[in-house]
Amino acid sequence: MLRVDIRTARPGMTLALPVMNPRLPGHELLRIGYELTPTVIEKLDEMRVRTLWVDYPSLSFLNKFVDTDAVAMRANVVTQIQDTFETLQTTSSAKLNYDSYTRTISGLVDRVISNPDAALFVDDLCGQATGDELMRSGSSVTYLALLLGLKLEGYLVKQRKHVDAERAKDVVALGVGSMLHDIGVTMLPPEVVERYRQTHDESDPGWREHPSLGFRAVRGRIEPTAATVVLHHHQRYDGEGYAGKDFPVQNDKGIHIFARIAAVADVFDRLRHPGGGTEPTQVWVLHAMLGPRLRERFDPNVLRALVEVVPPYPPGSRVTLSDGGEAIVIDHHPANPCRPKVQRLPDNELPGPEGQLGEKLDLRDYPKLRIAACDGRPTEKYNFGPELIPGVREAMHGWA
Repeated sequence: MLRVDIRTARPGMTLALPVMNPRLPGHELLRIGYELTPTVIEKLDEMRVRTLWVDYPSLSFLNKFVDTDAVAMRANVVTQIQDTFETLQTTSSAKLNYDSYTRTISGLVDRVISNPDAALFVDDLCGQATGDELMRSGSSVTYLALLLGLKLEGYLVKQRKHVDAERAKDVVALGVGSMLHDIGVTMLPPEVVERYRQTHDESDPGWREHPSLGFRAVRGRIEPTAATVVLHHHQRYDGEGYAGKDFPVQNDKGIHIFARIAAVADVFDRLRHPGGGTEPTQVWVLHAMLGPRLRERFDPNVLRALVEVVPPYPPGSRVTLSDGGEAIVIDHHPANPCRPKVQRLPDNELPGPEGQLGEKLDLRDYPKLRIAACDGRPTEKYNFGPELIPGVREAMHGWA
């Protein structure tokens, strides 16, 4: 399996994962096994489908990082978000199908637990699931929040001392809250939403009301900790967040751990998909969130978990090395994520599907060799070392 940018897709390539329809949430546009043609590639580019996953026998070992069943389940999350938002826009007092939400999220959690190799957040697996930003964001934030929650199992038990350990580490309510986290946006005046889309100004008083609007819509109709995610997903660890004019600003551990997790997932998603232009790489987003301007907004334990589950360079990505060579990322090192394991491309070109790749390199063993670009976009200045990762940074300071 190989991840290819739409610009490098070639006729004859066969899809290893479905392409979701950008205009119909939760629906497949092209199925697994579809052979690409010049006309289809051109059409996908017009529809702003940016990446594809194709069969590549020499990289079949990468299949372990992708779970096709989980991809299908994420598409179901999109459908449920759309149905819920449309229902509440039609009738504010309509019954929410909480049992259906929990079944969907429980199934996704079980799938992740049963396939730990695939428990990485490869954003573009479902990144083009829908052209509607709220639907796409809801699916991505839900999945990333679940991965973070499962990674933080022990931390959840420590943070939720008022409930027994098994209940404390149950992340289903986290998933449901994340699925509905932006439901309040659908209740804002259209001019407020459009103003935010144009400016991304989070100080806008109108925009700051969407958490409270969403909370009032779901309060008493979903589990309380799930409703807390809806209300507090814009609260910041440093106390600079918001939930609406009728709800006080909170900080630190005064914010429920589920909301702290959803906040990290939400910011990652908004930085990765700014709207209206070229989407930045995952390494750029992680570099920004670990940097001095943003890192104080987040629970450091959750931020550390983010680096563990979100590879700056996802397996299957094509990268350019600092010596000018081209390679494919074949493994992820959470403790030193910008120095993954790669496999060189002979003559800097991707061989045909039956061709053989070149030398395998673990970049941790080659300190002078770095990743300089990913999918043709420069990334070298955004690479970061373990010292920027919370916990590691503090430990290294203590050794000095």
